[in-house]
Amino acid sequence: MASWEDLPQEILELIAGRLAIEDFLAFGAVCTSWRSAAIKETYNAKSKALWLMIPVGNGTAEFFSTSRGRIHPVKLPGCRVQPLSPPRWILASRWGYNHRVSRWGHEYRIFNPLSQVGIELPSLAKLRHKSRLSLLKMRGQGGAPRIHRIALSSGTSSSGDYTVMVTICRDLRLLGYAIHRSGEDAWTGVSPATNLPRSNFLQLIHYNGRFVALDTHNRVMTLDERECRMQLRLVLGQAFTGYPYLVECSGALLVAWKIWSQEDGTVEQVRVFEVDLEKGTQEEVESLGNAALFLNGNSAISVEFHVESCLLGIKPNRIYFSEKKDEKMHYYSMEDGEVETYSDAPSVYVHGATWIQPDF
Repeated sequence: MASWEDLPQEILELIAGRLAIEDFLAFGAVCTSWRSAAIKETYNAKSKALWLMIPVGNGTAEFFSTSRGRIHPVKLPGCRVQPLSPPRWILASRWGYNHRVSRWGHEYRIFNPLSQVGIELPSLAKLRHKSRLSLLKMRGQGGAPRIHRIALSSGTSSSGDYTVMVTICRDLRLLGYAIHRSGEDAWTGVSPATNLPRSNFLQLIHYNGRFVALDTHNRVMTLDERECRMQLRLVLGQAFTGYPYLVECSGALLVAWKIWSQEDGTVEQVRVFEVDLEKGTQEEVESLGNAALFLNGNSAISVEFHVESCLLGIKPNRIYFSEKKDEKMHYYSMEDGEVETYSDAPSVYVHGATWIQPDF
């Protein structure tokens, strides 16, 4: 063999598909033959990289790689960002004058920080079926309506079909729910579940082809896109002092409860339940197996490890989260039921940091 670039294409694809995301990008920059093997269709790394994202101002965020311990600054199309479901996307927003609707308000764009692909969302002022929202509040005094919770349909690309679902609030008061589909220039109002009062969503994700929400009354609901109406699936039997998260893990839908101490408000335990939407049942999970959960302020992701992890001390069967009181990252071990400090996370990146899983 004359040189490395003469390696067979199938060998190059096997190598490229198993690299950490940073190495995958560097691999494609070596030469033409390696670049042809380093395309997103071949990327299938067993242990996906995790990054800690923290906004630093001026439309820039820094991403701390847990696989390499390096920092990657990325320009963002907005001043305020938050992660969403699926975890490779973030929501970027900025305040400004929208010439399309001739008014001031929040402008939103869904953005993939790795591929730099962005999806511009319509102004919240462009809304069909306004009767499904609280019109008096929409027209009332106070701040402009804004997106509170958001989820994006899975498998989204810049050219493919997608649906976005959001909850719309004004000054933390719920106005209602809405969806936006690719190819449309407006939002469509969504009706609450029949015979149930409208309530705010704590969690909103896209799971198994549909949008799933968990509200403040511990009710799990799904969206009927055809009727543009929420449907009640089940009411959780627990009401812990803490905060719940919806997360897909190994194909199952989980509710992870971060339970706070009665004494000082720190996290003392995390309990996990698997939810069956079809049967309307739930069952407590004793072990995550080869998976780990990562809880943000208002979202969660999971990672399944098929091989020993090389992510700076991150291990399976743990649940990672941050504590505002000590500005440190912690984890809860499902094996021994103890809360420990995740010391591999730089303390400077804990305050305001959120977990994301960069992917194409």
